Amino acid sequence: MELIKILIGLFLFTSISFGQNAQQLKHLDSYFNKSLQEWNIPGMAIAIVNKDSIVFSKGYGFANIEKKLKVDENTLFALASNSKAFTATSIAKLVEQGRLKWTDKVIDYLPYFKMYNDYVTNHFTIEDLLCHRSGLPTFSGDLLWFGTTKTPEEIINSQQYLTPKTEFRTTFGYSNIAFLAAGQIIEKVTGEDWSTYIQKSFLNPLQMDRTLTSTNQLNKTDNIATPYYYENGKNNELKWLNWDNIAPAGALISSVNDFSKWLQLNINKGKLNDKEYFSENSFETITTPHINIPFPSKNENVHFKSYGLGWYIQDYYGAKVVSHGGGYDGMISKTFYLPEQGIGVVILTNNLNWLAGILKNKILDVLLTNNLEGKDWSADYYTFKKKQDSIQNIKLIKNNKLRGKLNPNHLKLENYTGIFKDKIYGTVSVSIKNNQLHFSMDKTPIYNADLYHWNNNIFTFRFDKNLTSLPQGKLWFDLNKNGLVSKLHIHVPNPDFDFSEFEFIKQ
Repeated sequence: MELIKILIGLFLFTSISFGQNAQQLKHLDSYFNKSLQEWNIPGMAIAIVNKDSIVFSKGYGFANIEKKLKVDENTLFALASNSKAFTATSIAKLVEQGRLKWTDKVIDYLPYFKMYNDYVTNHFTIEDLLCHRSGLPTFSGDLLWFGTTKTPEEIINSQQYLTPKTEFRTTFGYSNIAFLAAGQIIEKVTGEDWSTYIQKSFLNPLQMDRTLTSTNQLNKTDNIATPYYYENGKNNELKWLNWDNIAPAGALISSVNDFSKWLQLNINKGKLNDKEYFSENSFETITTPHINIPFPSKNENVHFKSYGLGWYIQDYYGAKVVSHGGGYDGMISKTFYLPEQGIGVVILTNNLNWLAGILKNKILDVLLTNNLEGKDWSADYYTFKKKQDSIQNIKLIKNNKLRGKLNPNHLKLENYTGIFKDKIYGTVSVSIKNNQLHFSMDKTPIYNADLYHWNNNIFTFRFDKNLTSLPQGKLWFDLNKNGLVSKLHIHVPNPDFDFSEFEFIKQ
């Protein structure tokens, strides 16, 4: 059956200028299987499309390990930040209709929108929202929305307390909250929430019938991938977490077959099946660089990287590549297309891994150069990751050896209890439960844990491993000159959430 799909794909690939053949597709299929095993990923789905057809579509591994449910081309995965292009394109449609301008000030639509100073607040445009140039560091403020009960308005308004890293409009700094604000503007202008607008404007007319806008819709369908993270030699299952409060930045859920229709629409610069969804002028606007991204060039075939509006843009072997990634806790995805060559690819996986981005490079190597014996991206990066993990393990061993030299003394547990408040996030509660010190981040129900003494006024903890993949963290208390607890700090080593943005003061 899979060979038939590949041969059909070969026939349909004739519209692409750089001569794909069955050997290329067979090589990639084999490489996908090898890489899946190499990276200990439970399941993955990949589709390759041209302007009007799906030319290769296949599932690998398991959607759910315990139930032995296999992935196929219709299995649902979280798209996460691949949702951003839908938001940017929706704004482009409204610009075409004359209902707003790219240069309109955000504050004119959202009076509660505030940034770190008055100038930035008053000059922040809709275009600025969609290209990550606020001056804030990458992922700043993500703990305001991830798993919290905060409303979009509360999340957006809290940005005013975040600390910038660079000057406004000078440097790339990835912001989910900015795309949330863009979604709120869509609602303000159209009278429809983001989910409804996306459904009516794109999902329904494109017949993307398996694409969802919320985890609340999962119970109405089937063939759903389970999120996992790999730790201690096994894949650990995670529960799906609702992202409705950040929907315009990452709420969509889809399959490779369904998402292929969105890729084809973009390959065709806004037109599909004789219908125009957005203009070619809008396409050029959203796929033109708006902010450059400095990067260490480890690949001689890449000369620039940038961000447009909802899409990353780069070159590869001289071809323009428009792409995005998506990171959901327990799922990583990558989508990209080459508008000049008329080809697009979607890669969906169900654990935390580097593979989706790695396969992007491999696929481009094969399809653009027909070099089947080129760089083994998966093996090279896996070797690099193993070295990094080894270095980290050595640090952990050294850290544990210090345990015998640490100060075992601490205050009475009841002296640490109370309410601690940060002006950005809100409150953390510390209490005693079953003779154990316990804390909870009050606006984030999944973030609560028992505290275990480590050294002086420092405690270790681990959030529920069924709800989040975050590793062990540390929580420590500051004492004032009278020896009383005055502040609380949290640190969890991870690439996404910066707990150090918060300083919780005893109330």
